[in-house]
Amino acid sequence: MRISTNMIYQLSNNDLTSMQGGILKLNQQINAGQTVLLPSDSPIAAARALDLAQTQALNTQFATNRNNANSSLATVSNALTSVTDMMSKLKSDIIEAGDASFSNAERANMATELKGNLNEMLGFANSTDGLGNYVFGGFKSGTAPFSFDDSGNIVYNGDQGAQTLQVDSTRQMEVSVSGQSVFQGNGVDTFKMMQNMITLLSVPTTEAANNADTQAANTFEYPSGSGQFPIQAYKTAQAALDAAQPTDPNYATLLTQAANAKLLSDKADAARTPIAGSQAALTRSLNSFQASITSQMSNIEAATASVGARQNELDNLDAQGKVLDQQYTQTTNDLLGRNLSDTTALVSQLALQQQYLQAAQKVFVSTTSLTLLNYLK
Repeated sequence: MRISTNMIYQLSNNDLTSMQGGILKLNQQINAGQTVLLPSDSPIAAARALDLAQTQALNTQFATNRNNANSSLATVSNALTSVTDMMSKLKSDIIEAGDASFSNAERANMATELKGNLNEMLGFANSTDGLGNYVFGGFKSGTAPFSFDDSGNIVYNGDQGAQTLQVDSTRQMEVSVSGQSVFQGNGVDTFKMMQNMITLLSVPTTEAANNADTQAANTFEYPSGSGQFPIQAYKTAQAALDAAQPTDPNYATLLTQAANAKLLSDKADAARTPIAGSQAALTRSLNSFQASITSQMSNIEAATASVGARQNELDNLDAQGKVLDQQYTQTTNDLLGRNLSDTTALVSQLALQQQYLQAAQKVFVSTTSLTLLNYLK
């Protein structure tokens, strides 16, 4: 078969052009840092990489949501810690105010201090997260959950809902707490209790009220219509016991009588209403506040534990999310040829192709310079 000079030129030119195109592609791959530049380079790998990119983007969004959730829960946790500290202070105040040696002026000063504490508690209840959302308002995150009404009472303006964020593909997490359950739960209205404490401590105790209460206690009939006066009977039994010596043959009998009288006296005292302004009335009310605070602190501790558990869960989900992100990145690198080994192979291939091109160019030059005249010389 005869091969014309024109065909030689054409075939050589096609080979050189193809090699140059290959070198250009290799340079593009090296500059891009990956072997798959177009879907046509590897349709299956490109499709899988696209799916992974979407999954990884979703994983990144979950990480952002977890960060926002952690911020909101941290605000709730800090507020609950402040509320717990305030409740502990109130318990200490109650013990101090119940001391008979505490003067009326000191109790009045404590009442003034409690007014400031009440406003602090209101501030805790109206805490906002980094985005300005009220964390104790339920779904009404744009409205202050607690405020004073026209009567001076603090009322709840939120609802019982809870804001949620999708923190993982299968997990929606509550990032807020119902303020009503925290500050007005277990049948205890924290704000009303504090207001009642302020009112109670503002009322002075008087000797006249104490004397009247003692008289009322001594003459309190219990059970009603029984003709028995347990409080006075206990005082009499206790006085007889105090006057006796442990060596007295009747001492054991007197001790039993006083103990039985004390049980009935306590029941009678619980059934009666002390005279307002007396130490007994003050003690009765303070004991009631103490029980309410204890109940409310249990409620707050439960809410704090729940928030802490969710924060721990977020930490675990974050750790899992980081592992997944690394896996998605590595798999994508494998599919698109982004690994160092891939780049090294491209560089080696480029060097080899450049050598082929140089050799082909030399062959082309040598071939095109051949003519019959060279043989006639």
